[in-house]
Amino acid sequence: MLSPHSSIQGLIELARRDDVDMRPALLRAITDLFVLEPAHTPADRARFAELAGRLLDGVETPVRAAIAERLAAYPGTPPAVAARLARDEIAVADPVLRRSPLLGEAELHAILDARGGAHATAIAARMSLPRSVLRRLAETGTCAPRATESSVQAAAELDPALTMALARRYLVTGPDERRLILTALPCCPAIDDEERLRRIGHGFGTQLERAALRHRAHEFALLLRKAAGLPAEIAARAVTDPSGEIAVAICRAFEIPFDATSRILLFLNPQIGASVQRVFGIADWFEKISPAAARRLVAAWCALAPESEKPRSRSEERSEGPRFDPRRVAARGFALAGQLPAPRRAAGGY
Repeated sequence: MLSPHSSIQGLIELARRDDVDMRPALLRAITDLFVLEPAHTPADRARFAELAGRLLDGVETPVRAAIAERLAAYPGTPPAVAARLARDEIAVADPVLRRSPLLGEAELHAILDARGGAHATAIAARMSLPRSVLRRLAETGTCAPRATESSVQAAAELDPALTMALARRYLVTGPDERRLILTALPCCPAIDDEERLRRIGHGFGTQLERAALRHRAHEFALLLRKAAGLPAEIAARAVTDPSGEIAVAICRAFEIPFDATSRILLFLNPQIGASVQRVFGIADWFEKISPAAARRLVAAWCALAPESEKPRSRSEERSEGPRFDPRRVAARGFALAGQLPAPRRAAGGY
């Protein structure tokens, strides 16, 4: 049987022929032989790093991606090769960024400086992250999809600005990143308004559903502003967002059941009901959002409201006038809402 060394030498000699490009086969072969060995001398690692480095520059993306997948979790991979793959296009870099133990704090920052975007999302998926990298990802709205002991501890040491940054990011990003944000929020610092939101009773959900069933978008938004304390801009976006993902998060924060949430979305925004795929997507979205994460998100949005828009305390209500009552708002209605006649009975009571 040929030794690994003689097999590599034979491939190198074959690769020198002009009539065939053997670089992809050679790169795959030396990589397979390299990872079969549990340990390597410094000289072996140096030779592999030199040869692999030259070959990587001459092969196409699928080949480089296969090599990256092979080397991503191998602890004997030369750091220079891991760094080279981690800075490649995301199809190649992704497994290395997510799993390689060889990317240290300085290297991760350098990759974020050079690449950002999808590379940052892959870095955020690592099982553990240095505190400085976690903080940087949070500040840019990129967050880890799984909480680990180290990331929870690091997040707990950050101030609520982390939670606020993720809440702002949720409003402007797409569904994939929103899922990551909602998964990460439970390990982020708490927001003061969470306990206040928790105390709002199920009757509030009934009022939201009633406004939606009557197509009273303006009334729905006003309830979110006056009773929940959401800023006017976010309350309006909850009504108009075609994805329904902002409204779903709000419904989950107040633990409104799915049947009522679905009616709220379908009556509030008919665009959602026009697509069967979107309806199923909303159901999946609802199931994957925990009420605790949604409440932290909504509490962070409430904290963005100007002081003049925030709900008053009970002592302020007694001194300044009658307490706001959502039932009076629902009964009164608004001429600007363009509402349809109310149904005889609101479905799905609590």
